Amino acid sequence: MSPLDAEALPLRTVDTADAEAVAAWSRVPRVAFMEAEPLPGEAAARLRETVERVAGQRLSGVVDDGAWVATYRSFDTELTMPGTGPVSVNAVSSVTVLPTHRRRGLLRRMIGADLHRARERGHALAALIAAEAPIYGRFGFGTATRAVDLTVEARACRFRPDAPGADDDGRLELVEAQEAWPLLAAVHDASRRARPGGLAREERWWRERTRSGGHRAWGPRSRAVLHRDAAGAPDGYVAYEVVDRWEGRVSRCEARVLDLHAASPAVYRRLWEFVLSVDLVRTVRAGQRPVDELLPLLLEDPRAVQQGPLDDFLWVRPLDAAGALAARRYLGCGTVVLRVLDPGGPAGGTVRLHVDPQRCGEDGWTCAEVTGTDAEPDVVLGAAELGALLLGGTSAVALAAAGRVHGTAEAVHRLHALLGTPTAPWCPTWF
Repeated sequence: MSPLDAEALPLRTVDTADAEAVAAWSRVPRVAFMEAEPLPGEAAARLRETVERVAGQRLSGVVDDGAWVATYRSFDTELTMPGTGPVSVNAVSSVTVLPTHRRRGLLRRMIGADLHRARERGHALAALIAAEAPIYGRFGFGTATRAVDLTVEARACRFRPDAPGADDDGRLELVEAQEAWPLLAAVHDASRRARPGGLAREERWWRERTRSGGHRAWGPRSRAVLHRDAAGAPDGYVAYEVVDRWEGRVSRCEARVLDLHAASPAVYRRLWEFVLSVDLVRTVRAGQRPVDELLPLLLEDPRAVQQGPLDDFLWVRPLDAAGALAARRYLGCGTVVLRVLDPGGPAGGTVRLHVDPQRCGEDGWTCAEVTGTDAEPDVVLGAAELGALLLGGTSAVALAAAGRVHGTAEAVHRLHALLGTPTAPWCPTWF
């Protein structure tokens, strides 16, 4: 099939209330992501789970000779921006093209149509988790958050005497996640609003993780421990599982942290202290944690925590440069004129970012004035580079050194100072 022939293939949408249509559409992502087909006894339950997950979302793709050959899913969610809290974004997922139809421009057609529609709906940002890193920079997405895996030697962990939490007057409670998920969800919701990069988790997300035997469930060995403050209010939790492993009569058991959120460093310490003290556990692993994880700083021996690998996680794309810059607040002050390059995309143009100290709030964050301008730019960058910078997790100075941001050293440093955040952005939520 030639690219010209591929252009004639129709883009179609799916009625998410039609289980049969969803089933036909969902076969393509399974093939593209090399997933096993569900066993006959599991197919009906898997389909029900898929229909629940995509309810109210936007499913589309490309059809050839009556069969789906490419898929695309998007939906509205919330992303926490620096200094402000959550804003609505267009989340993109289930982007696939069958091996038989690659290199035909189908992805470009699907993603271009969706992003322009999202801009028309008023979104300033889109976000996704990339299966392959080389693909999405071409479509204006930049790496906005990163995550790191931790391996912790439990017996080597001793908390410093000055570490917060030693006199914590709260209590830990083992809970059934399938019943207590609303309590866990409330803790997570407060946590994701406190750090840039956090995404909303809808009820269906929690039910998928906590139900017994679900395709995306935490698993039959998982446990959840809730922390309550002195007044009994939930303010932290950890979900974990223990992998039973022995060498003769010697335990090599491993605990895996599936999810951990805390309202304060003291609660955070109590939760980690619990997991590290589980009987028979020698190693604790935690995946996709923030790159500025606090745990090593609380220990007498920070080398008890080994970090790596470090990977990209959430990718962000501006759909409206001025709107994206105005959607966050700033700790620095100053003015930078930015020219955003977005050939064929919706975010191109020149904007003036002005952060006036007189607009600074009591919390130290300042609202910006962002306007279109005809002035000569101080800094020139692509949409993907702006997406990478928006949450504060990527250095403008580093991008300039890599030849991806252009301007004088003074202008680039000014932009870097404006966009910095006190905590690294973090997104622990798959979608």
